[in-house]
Amino acid sequence: MFKGMPKIFWVGMLLLYGYFFLFFILEITVPKFPLAKFLGVPACYTYAWIIGLWVINLIVAAIFYRAEEAREDRLAKK
Repeated sequence: MFKGMPKIFWVGMLLLYGYFFLFFILEITVPKFPLAKFLGVPACYTYAWIIGLWVINLIVAAIFYRAEEAREDRLAKK
């Protein structure tokens, strides 16, 4: 199923799922970690909502976009 997927796909998946599993492990091992205050709000709003849903996905989208542009340039040069 995943045979022949571009390497950039795996980089994007590593970023997304690596971030998820890092904070998943932190939440289940560190007592009261999600509800600790950060900038006046519970930390889970910052790391899950702002960073996890917006920043990481924008970074992955930019990486995928640039990789596709580079691939098209390479194909055009052939």
